[in-house]
Amino acid sequence: MAKKRPILTVGAISAAVALLSFFPDPAVADAESSATPIVRPTNPAIKMPTSYPFQQPVPLAADFPADASTQRGLTPYDEIAPKINAWLARSNKVSAQVVGTTDLGRDIHFITLTAPETAAETAQQNAWRDKIKNNAAAAATDQALQDGYKIPIWFNANIHGNEWEGTDASIKYIEDMLNDTSAETAELLRTHRIYFTLTNNPDGRALGQRAVAAGFDPNRDFITGATVEASITRDLSNIIQPTNFIDIHGYTNILQVEPCGPPHGENYEYDLFLPHAYDAALEIEKAVVEANIPGNTYQAADGSATTTNTGKILIPYRDIRAGWDDWPPIFAPQYVAFQGAITNTVELPLGRVNNNVPEGTRRGEVNVAVAGVVIDTAVDYVVENSDALLDNQIEIFRRGDAGEPLRTVPADIDPATVPAPNAWAEIWDETDVYTAQLPRAYVIPVGGTQRSDTDANTLVDQLLVNGIEVQKTTSALTANGTTYPAGSYLVDMHQPLRGLANVLLADGTDISERVPDMYDISAWSLSLLWGADVDAIGSTTDAPLAVTATPVTSTPLSSVVPATAAYLELEASGVASIQVINELLHDGVAVSRFDDGTVILKLDETSRQSVSGVTAKYEVTFAASDGQRLRTEDSTGLGAQRVGYTGTQDDRVTLERLGFRDLVLVNAASITSGATDLSQIDVLWIGSNLAFNADQAAGTAAVNAYLASGKGVTGRGTAAANFANTFGLLTTTPVSGTSGSNGIVSVETVADGVLGDFPQDTAFVSPATWFTVLDPAATVEQTYAADPFVSGHWASSAGRAQENSARQAAVVSKTAATGSRVLLFGTVPTYRAHVVGGSQDVATSLLWAGVAGAEVEVPAAVVVPEPTPEPTPVPVPSDSPSATPAPVALPTTPAAGAGTRPGGLANSGSDALLIGGLAAGLLALGAATLGAMRLRGRSAAQAAEAPRSVDTTE
Repeated sequence: MAKKRPILTVGAISAAVALLSFFPDPAVADAESSATPIVRPTNPAIKMPTSYPFQQPVPLAADFPADASTQRGLTPYDEIAPKINAWLARSNKVSAQVVGTTDLGRDIHFITLTAPETAAETAQQNAWRDKIKNNAAAAATDQALQDGYKIPIWFNANIHGNEWEGTDASIKYIEDMLNDTSAETAELLRTHRIYFTLTNNPDGRALGQRAVAAGFDPNRDFITGATVEASITRDLSNIIQPTNFIDIHGYTNILQVEPCGPPHGENYEYDLFLPHAYDAALEIEKAVVEANIPGNTYQAADGSATTTNTGKILIPYRDIRAGWDDWPPIFAPQYVAFQGAITNTVELPLGRVNNNVPEGTRRGEVNVAVAGVVIDTAVDYVVENSDALLDNQIEIFRRGDAGEPLRTVPADIDPATVPAPNAWAEIWDETDVYTAQLPRAYVIPVGGTQRSDTDANTLVDQLLVNGIEVQKTTSALTANGTTYPAGSYLVDMHQPLRGLANVLLADGTDISERVPDMYDISAWSLSLLWGADVDAIGSTTDAPLAVTATPVTSTPLSSVVPATAAYLELEASGVASIQVINELLHDGVAVSRFDDGTVILKLDETSRQSVSGVTAKYEVTFAASDGQRLRTEDSTGLGAQRVGYTGTQDDRVTLERLGFRDLVLVNAASITSGATDLSQIDVLWIGSNLAFNADQAAGTAAVNAYLASGKGVTGRGTAAANFANTFGLLTTTPVSGTSGSNGIVSVETVADGVLGDFPQDTAFVSPATWFTVLDPAATVEQTYAADPFVSGHWASSAGRAQENSARQAAVVSKTAATGSRVLLFGTVPTYRAHVVGGSQDVATSLLWAGVAGAEVEVPAAVVVPEPTPEPTPVPVPSDSPSATPAPVALPTTPAAGAGTRPGGLANSGSDALLIGGLAAGLLALGAATLGAMRLRGRSAAQAAEAPRSVDTTE
């Protein structure tokens, strides 16, 4: 057996940097010294073949006897590579690639079935594919393209690790195709490419868990990209541009095939998507019923599962009219549909069983057989409808490029009035109608009033890896009464992927009154949650904007370290600045923070190398300073925090992205046993319950000792509030919104509070928590707005509805007599590692509550020397006194001579004092400029806002 491959680590994203200094070359930090990147770039392992077949053998995996798939009688992961290599050795119909590697080092295999192609033929296919997306109007009339383009079909299996059978059904289909020498199969492969991701989650498959090794559900990650598994599917969808996509899951007791019920995603071309998506599901239903697979289940009249063949499976659009929706683009099929594909999630019927291999094997065999029928039928459907499906895809891209409004399908439409396939129209009613109104463009300012230029760059990076076209303006743009400086980012909504662009950037919609409940999240806007200011401009039917711009493919900022400076200052206005601060602290550089959120450090031999490295890595700009602010303003030395935390992967990865290192997962048992030594922890983050029972008195004592030492606590939700109540840090009664509610809320932040320096006016909740009956000594740092809910789903319930949260405390803090600081979030700033803007508030709270560090050395005072007085000449009597001169009108220019400088300016003591004062003023100019810069992200109203009163009753 081959040795197990090493775990792939993820390094920091590098970028070009302009260093106007004498600093040494930036040091290359190892992965442990860098924050986890927020945007996962396109996977470099994805290199599509230049001809077919591509048959480089794939690496073998180490034997893993505990592979959980064997409990179902299915193929363990380590047996997949040998099968692939055997296929490559026997047939020119098959190609194989490794398109990425999981966190635990397992390869993700991508298989292509197609007839052989020369390099010229593959290049032609690539050119046609590019034309379909980027010149759709021309593609629609290109007969050579229509006749010669190979329609791409894609089957994605095992994205949830413990939903195994899609992999085995794919393997069986491939082997059947390799054995099939019929003319029909030859023609299929001549006119199509059939792609397979054999297992999208190899770690989960082997470990028998739904999530990836890091703990995230990859099928909830398609607009965040926290997982390599989801990002690979993201990247492949943009590269291969499938016309049909099937994602094979399990288990729903009865075979279930989408499309979904309402609410439907409001950014799809639903009139083009739904007819074939529903028709394909009906064809699969018919084929599975006819196959009559022993042991399979069907839908009974009451909706339950029965082994009696009733002729029906589950199709959510028809059978589940609420609770199985395609509203969010976080799932693979709902994401890939923006590439113009007809997509279906398939849920296989028979679920997991524990400690019963014979029954597990029986269920596995049934599911593999059912999945085989699904694959066969889906391929047949595409073959029979290839022209129509390609026309649909071209038309989706053409509408986007032309900027046509999304088309609303009216409720209760007459099936006779729409083209075939039209079975969908018999079901369509007012509950299905959701259509977004598209802007002409989105503007992401850079400079000017932008809250954070680095967060703006991060947001644009996320758009770019999702295939969205972004431009950078080369002239100022004025729209809606606002002038955006040249260098701002522009997303013109006349582009092929305008649906995906809008679903990422739009605020979203409050759908609380339209549906009773949701399957998953209901809001996700990058514009509102990723820390940057974004403005929607006009309507999609408007004329082009009066601005010049050029396309961008990357977002390097001009990162600068001044050539000569004794001190450096940095605005902590984005996540990149937090990453910089944490890395400097871990490198042993003293960093102090002023009350306005700006940080300062002194340049010396220790700090030079660190500053040079972080400037290049995180693309920040330091400003020169003489350090005199340290003499005149209050500042606090920041400490390198070792964070002990409770919570999930959401909390852990958020902290890692912020640059906190050596994180310690704590719980009641480990603290009680002493396995976790709280004396080695600098600050606690409470993301889930930390409570001690009567048998854990030692743990309670350890927490009390920790707090008595003056160390602090921050956290989120009722778990953090309960901890604060239990240990006497802060008393409050937390109230949570309706169960299952989630979305984006408007918040108002106290300008001079902990979070007030670079405030954000929106946050994510799931659900919202607000703090009532509040400790009189507590400080309200942030409240929910008077009209709090922006987008998402928040059903009403007594005392827990949207209106009940209005003006209530969303974030509170307190400093105890021991010096311990506590800060509680009622919002969820770590949710699925998606709330990038909120994560900065997490870091601010931890640095505020954590152990203080060394103060930056205060410089000597700037001394203005006293002028040296000139001696008064001894008067000499004149033998012949001259006449008194006549008066001269003032002002006059003194004649040059004794007591004057060139130009005739009097060299008086008072003039010297004036010049000395001017010099001192010039020395302070840099600090004054920094102060002005800081105000650009905060409105004058916020800066002047007094802390508002909050109702402290429930």
